[in-house]
Amino acid sequence: MKKKSIIIILIIAFTIIGVLSFINYDKKDKNSALNKEKIKNLNVKQEESGEYLDLTLYFDGTENDSESKILKEERLVDKEELLGEIIVQELLKGPSVVSQSKAIFPKDTRLLSFSIKDGIAYVNLSEAAKVEMNENKEKTTLTCLATSLTQLSSIDKVMLTIDNKNLQTIGGNYDVSKPFSQEDINGLKLK
Repeated sequence: MKKKSIIIILIIAFTIIGVLSFINYDKKDKNSALNKEKIKNLNVKQEESGEYLDLTLYFDGTENDSESKILKEERLVDKEELLGEIIVQELLKGPSVVSQSKAIFPKDTRLLSFSIKDGIAYVNLSEAAKVEMNENKEKTTLTCLATSLTQLSSIDKVMLTIDNKNLQTIGGNYDVSKPFSQEDINGLKLK
C-alpha cells in the first residue's frame, strides 16, 4: 500500500513537472518568435542600408540556485549611434599623440549617455564638463564637438546635457540650451 502511494505521488509529481516545463518552453518560444519577427522586420533595413549591427547577447536565465541557465537575445545596434558614442569617448580621452593638440574637455569628464534621434545627437556628459572657459576656448570646444559628430550622415546637430539636465551654457559664453551645428555656433554667443 505504501509503495503504491509513493508511486502515485511520483507519477503526479513528474506529470506536474512535465506540464510546467512545457508551459515555460511555450513562453520562451513565443518570446523567441516575437524577437525573431522584430529582427526579420528590421533585417530588411539592415540589408538595404547596412545601418545596423546584428548582435547576439547572452544573459543569465537561471530560475533557482540549483541550475545554471544561459538565454540568448538578439539585438540590433545602430552603427551610427555606436560610432557617435565612440567619437565622443575619443574626444574625452584627448589627443593620442604628443603635439600641439589639447583636450577639449576636462580630464575627469565622462559620457553618461549618447543617442541619435531625428538628426540630433544627444550628448549627456558628467558635471565635470561644465567649467568656466574663456570665449575662444568654449567656441573651440563646441566647434570640435559639433564638427566631429556631424561627420556622421545621421547627425546634423548636437544637444548637450549635463547629468541628464538641460543647461544654458557649458563655459559661460555660448547658449547651448538648444541643438546646434558648427554653423550655428557664432550665433549662440551670449550677450
